[in-house]
Amino acid sequence: MDISYQIPRAALVWLLAAVILVILPQSIRMPVWISLVAFSCVTWRIFIFRGVLPYPGRIMRVLVVLFTLVVSVTQMRNIGIGLDSAASLLTLGFVFKLIEMRQKRDIYVVISLCFVMAMVAFLYSQSVLSTLYIMLVITATIGAMIALNRSSLVSDNAGTARLAGKIILQAIPLAVVLFIVFPRIAPLWAVPLQTGTSTTGVSDEMSPGDISQLGRSGDLAFRVQFENISPPLHQDLYWRGLVLDDFDGETWRRTRTSSSYSVASALADFQWDWEDRVNKNGNPIYYNVIMEPTQQPWLYSLHLAESETQEFYRSRNFELFNNGLISQRFSYDLRSFTNNQTDLILLDSARNRSTRLPESGNQRSREFATQLRDSVASDRDYVYAVLSHFQQNEYFYTLNPALLAEDRVDDFLFNTLEGFCEHYASSFTFLMRSVGIPARVVVGYQGAEYNRFENYMMVYQYNAHAWSEVWLEGEGWVRFDPTGAVSPERVELGMEAALGDDPAFMEDGLFSGLLRGNLNWFNTLRLRLDAIEYEWNRRVVNYDEEVQFEFFTKLFGEVTEQKVLLLMGGLASLVILAIGLTVIRIEPRSKRAPLDKFYFKICKELGKINLERKQGEGPIAYRNRVCVARPDLSETMFELTDLYVKLSYGENSQNDAQLKVEIKNLKVMFARLKSHLGPLARLKQT
Repeated sequence: MDISYQIPRAALVWLLAAVILVILPQSIRMPVWISLVAFSCVTWRIFIFRGVLPYPGRIMRVLVVLFTLVVSVTQMRNIGIGLDSAASLLTLGFVFKLIEMRQKRDIYVVISLCFVMAMVAFLYSQSVLSTLYIMLVITATIGAMIALNRSSLVSDNAGTARLAGKIILQAIPLAVVLFIVFPRIAPLWAVPLQTGTSTTGVSDEMSPGDISQLGRSGDLAFRVQFENISPPLHQDLYWRGLVLDDFDGETWRRTRTSSSYSVASALADFQWDWEDRVNKNGNPIYYNVIMEPTQQPWLYSLHLAESETQEFYRSRNFELFNNGLISQRFSYDLRSFTNNQTDLILLDSARNRSTRLPESGNQRSREFATQLRDSVASDRDYVYAVLSHFQQNEYFYTLNPALLAEDRVDDFLFNTLEGFCEHYASSFTFLMRSVGIPARVVVGYQGAEYNRFENYMMVYQYNAHAWSEVWLEGEGWVRFDPTGAVSPERVELGMEAALGDDPAFMEDGLFSGLLRGNLNWFNTLRLRLDAIEYEWNRRVVNYDEEVQFEFFTKLFGEVTEQKVLLLMGGLASLVILAIGLTVIRIEPRSKRAPLDKFYFKICKELGKINLERKQGEGPIAYRNRVCVARPDLSETMFELTDLYVKLSYGENSQNDAQLKVEIKNLKVMFARLKSHLGPLARLKQT
């Protein structure tokens, strides 16, 4: 086989390890067939090395190019132009280059692509675990570079790993300094992130069974930390997301004028001013929210929230929207007025929208609502009457309700009598609208788990919830939660208390069995690890230009370009100096043994009569040269050199006392030698 360059075995092992490690995270997001192609190419490379398969020929390379073009078109058609399609195509090109490389420069191209793929992984996740994993990938890639530049006869994988780890450790201080002081500026380009990734969390539509599916998931939805106050009570933690005010008899939807929330101009169509529609009482509470990616633009907050720093879009129903999809962990600061009144005067358009029902369907529920309303004096009394109906009858709160017939509200209220929060919120709102009372469904989350290690709260997907808002004369929009009438522990204590024994609760969670087992050690470990992740997000991931400017202001007072450059230069110099001291080793002068010291003294004396010992010259060769030049010194030089060679290079089993005796004899011979050196005999003997 004609091979231009044969990669050493050790280097190939490190390179393939780096390639596999860098592909693994991408394989979770890529189509399965692309992952199979990638790992097939890795196998092909191994067979090339072993001589089982040849390099791809010209026809094969042309077919690969055509295949990549077809994949490009297919990917963009299926998931659009974005990070997912770009990462998939980059992975294909990456592994195709792996089986094509013949020259050493080709191997460096693959190594460089490993670093690029590692950076792509950070676009998806910047968690602590992801960061540690990418450090492992980089270590393996550097190991490949080290093994590639070592002799092909060397196969010290342990030494390669140590050296690669040392390089990583030396680079960390400089990376930290650059991260802290280098100006945090927005990039000149942008990447459409994760367009092909499925959405998570609650949606802008709700049918029976939708939210109960989230009750099976233990994934984190967001974290919240309150500023300078104790966290509110569990029953007060209603994390408002969307208002669903359009009902077709089966599904509740959010009424909107635009199909896109991701464009600022479209969002501006429903940018509303709330000031004239609300009465705020008391002091606001301040808090920070760190949301997990949802691929949706809406945000979660306590009622009547306002942004502290960011510019969010506010809808007519007191919702908050980001200008773009939440495709990465997203931090925002809010203040909420929990004691408030909204829309004391309801416009006719809002009233019509909040009382509209399908013209037919669920007739039994409509009649029930009319009879119940006629039995009470006011709208508020009617609300309490409906809640009492749920409380006094045998309704059940469950994640596995029975399937409903065509008239779903009727079937739930009078037949099955079991459901999740969406069943109760939907039927309650329907009963309100059936008698002309404005009402709407609100979806979001309710409750949270407190993390005592960092004083923040964790909201999970199983906290997803639906409740109702009813408009009452003189009060405005008022929150009512019919689920609390059936399962008060759900609202007061949380899902764990209400459905902890339900097999469906968190059944999709990886550690759901351990979480339900009340293992203190596991829960403590889980909370501590999440606390580390929370601090990582606060102090590292959210370290943007605003936080950096605040840091510089505390450090310098007035921030100037000269001060920043001085700080960057000073810290970088200190780090480079510290790294240099670990790289450049100043070896101390080796200490000579007493015997060697004495022999070099002899050589120095002979050098005074132009018989100095040459560099690299052995004792016997030196003796022979001295004897030729000065035959009168031959006898003494033979005795002296033979004794020195015997003591230095022979099998010496003498103890220290015997060695001292031999050195003393050597000194006697040296004294005899000096007596034959003529003018040197007058020098002081030692």
